[in-house]
Amino acid sequence: MIGIGRMSGGKPGPRPSTEREPENPLTREEKKRRRRTPLFLLGFLRPHLTLFAFGLGMLFTANLVFLAFPLLMGRLVDELTGEGQWIVEGVGNISLALLAILGVRALLNFAQTYAFGTVSTRVARAIRGELYSRLLMLPVAYFDVHRTGELLSRLSNDVGQLEHALSDMLAQLVRQLVVLAFGLAIVFVLTPQLSLFMLAIVPAVALVTLRLGRTIRRRSRELQDLLAESTTIAEESLSGISTVKSFAAEPYEIGRFDGALGSVLRKALDTIRFKAGLGSAIGFFIMGTLVVVIWFGAGLVESGVLAVGDLVSFVIYTGFIGGSVAGLGGLITRLQRVLGATERVVELLQLDPEPGGPGTTSEIDRPPIPILSDSLVFDEVSFAYPSRPDITVLERIDLPIRAGEQLALVGPSGSGKSTLIRLLLRFYKPSSGRIVRDGIDIESLDLQTYREKFAVVPQDVMLFGGTIEENIRYGRPAAAGEEVHEAARAAHVLEFAERFPDGLQTVVGERGIQLSGGQRQRVAVARAILRDPEVLLLDEATSSLDAESERYVQAALGRLMKERTSIVIAHRLATVQAADRIVVIEAGRIVERGTHAELIAGSDGLYKRLVRMQNLGDPA
Repeated sequence: MIGIGRMSGGKPGPRPSTEREPENPLTREEKKRRRRTPLFLLGFLRPHLTLFAFGLGMLFTANLVFLAFPLLMGRLVDELTGEGQWIVEGVGNISLALLAILGVRALLNFAQTYAFGTVSTRVARAIRGELYSRLLMLPVAYFDVHRTGELLSRLSNDVGQLEHALSDMLAQLVRQLVVLAFGLAIVFVLTPQLSLFMLAIVPAVALVTLRLGRTIRRRSRELQDLLAESTTIAEESLSGISTVKSFAAEPYEIGRFDGALGSVLRKALDTIRFKAGLGSAIGFFIMGTLVVVIWFGAGLVESGVLAVGDLVSFVIYTGFIGGSVAGLGGLITRLQRVLGATERVVELLQLDPEPGGPGTTSEIDRPPIPILSDSLVFDEVSFAYPSRPDITVLERIDLPIRAGEQLALVGPSGSGKSTLIRLLLRFYKPSSGRIVRDGIDIESLDLQTYREKFAVVPQDVMLFGGTIEENIRYGRPAAAGEEVHEAARAAHVLEFAERFPDGLQTVVGERGIQLSGGQRQRVAVARAILRDPEVLLLDEATSSLDAESERYVQAALGRLMKERTSIVIAHRLATVQAADRIVVIEAGRIVERGTHAELIAGSDGLYKRLVRMQNLGDPA
């Protein structure tokens, strides 16, 4: 009812509650992961350590050079007032020395900026590549409980923050530490009388910053979670734009996204207020202390204990040091935010891929699997999805599938037919029982080699946003052009593709939106033909086609299924009457099995009732 009200009135629905949930203490595993995060990222930095070290050297040298600037300014003042002598004399010479320092510093800054920028870009690329590879290698069960938008946010936003940290924030951190450490050493040597004032600033600000950094880190992590949620909503809406528009649900989706953005805004403003208060307090404390130091130093100048030039140098150094302390405060809070995002990335990178999946074994290490010679057998298989462990989808399935057999699976929606195919493809493991191939448990076979034995033609065909040829070639990327063309011809793809100006090079658009349902289906069949699988899996491959498209697709499938082990899921029984065997599934159990003629001639079971409902003739 909420959704209907929002759609009809065009007003956003209720927004997520902003009540703060109680903080949970970190588990031991979370603490260990946080400690491992820097070491884990060091692995990506290791190939670029030479360039990274060069950048650090340039940065370190640039800041050391610049620390001579306040000293020269003090000597310049002494030259003007006639106090003391130095190794460089004359206003002009000292001014040239100042310009030389600025010039050298500029060159060193260019070198370190280029080095850090190059390293950060390469590291971010490596992390994005590794993260994307890891996501593709995760088991299907992981995607049952994690939404696509959330994962895309990790891939883009979180890695982007890490890239910024390496290119800019790390340089700032080193700069502030160098200025702080060497600046304090210099002022202690030049003006020991004033240095105690400076010493009072650093510990207090550092202590407050470190303690409050934990709060910033937690809030930043919560903000990243909310951003991921808003990204998920946008990704879902845009990927399903046809559905959104067909239901005139634009106001509903706008309201939903606006609600998510509202949560992001409230959390961001809360964090901004916290950071602003912290930064203002630290800034006031530092500048107030600087005023007191100058007042005390002026008294020393009046009493003749301190030269004017030394006071000027000290004030500039104090400004440098105070700026570094303030900068470190803000930098540490930003680093805490980056660490929150980085932990999310590391969590994904440390997830275990599918055992034996692509990338886990080399081409040489993957043992070959002999051609199916006897049968595939579901042996007492029961199954419940990991996301719904309390609901049994399949119960004690015993089903042998002979090599070369055309087996049809029929039954009501939700009876477990597609789940059998998912188990056969090893998307999931049976809750109990096993699946055997020629007497060998399929779990003991190399996963990639095993899946290469199959080709799937689903009801909802997924085409990628490239050309028709690229989508066909997906069945076997290394195939020659002639093989792709032959597969397109066999699947009746050429009959519509050649009417396009670009033929097989026609771009199909996102998810194949530029093609009709029948055309997409034929491309999927061509993909399966090119793969030349040992076992063909058809999941409602023709259920949504018009008569003409179905005729083309059925003709192509007939050639593809010939003398090939095939498993066909179908609701339209007219398409499976010629199957070698029909298995009827209801509520996760096999209730009937046999040929079409045997099931029609038998007792009045589910198959007979389905035949009557579809007007295929009275079997009685």
